[in-house]
Amino acid sequence: MSYVTEIQTVMAAAFDDLAAAIAAKKVVDAPNAREAFLGRWVAQAVKQQRFHHSVKADLQRWTQRARSAGTQAGLGAEFAQIQTVYAEWFPVSEPAKPVHKSQLQQWIDCAVEAGWCVHTQDKIDRKVKIISGGQHSMAVCPGAMHTAFDDEQHLVSPLSVYVRGPEQAVIGWAHQAWIAPTRVTAYKSIVKYHAEYRIWPNNQADGLMVMPR
Repeated sequence: MSYVTEIQTVMAAAFDDLAAAIAAKKVVDAPNAREAFLGRWVAQAVKQQRFHHSVKADLQRWTQRARSAGTQAGLGAEFAQIQTVYAEWFPVSEPAKPVHKSQLQQWIDCAVEAGWCVHTQDKIDRKVKIISGGQHSMAVCPGAMHTAFDDEQHLVSPLSVYVRGPEQAVIGWAHQAWIAPTRVTAYKSIVKYHAEYRIWPNNQADGLMVMPR
């Protein structure tokens, strides 16, 4: 079971169960009541091990957030966005689309055009520091890039992209190139002060893609 398929199953089940509870008058059709239901729902899903282990970390994260934030956790809004975005990116009836090297280049070109400091020539195989003079920066290891793409220039293994700059911009550019990165770290990575994102063959990640804002 792929993560992309399972996360859509989770979202559909959450909203189906919520709709059924409202129809049965077990839940009032009001924002706080819906949010409280979803908070209980994710906790029960974890306890019952209802879904594939690939989504376990998401369910645990949502459970913790619901416990700490209550009806202000924003689960309903996040679930609705995930459901909409994944339905657009990964239609159930269509085969997965390969990620081409030209898409990565488009992403990189967006950073260049925005005045970012871009590094694609220096090896990244140990802890490194990039001197960017205060500019936002993006880095990709050339060796890793070479091996991640096959002879047809299709991405065949996960590839890390290191970023120091506003996530909203860099993820917006990735999505324009039809690339769905996941976030590995928000700050501390092998490239000092850079977040690490990962791109995946056919955009079929093992975790939640970073959502557009």
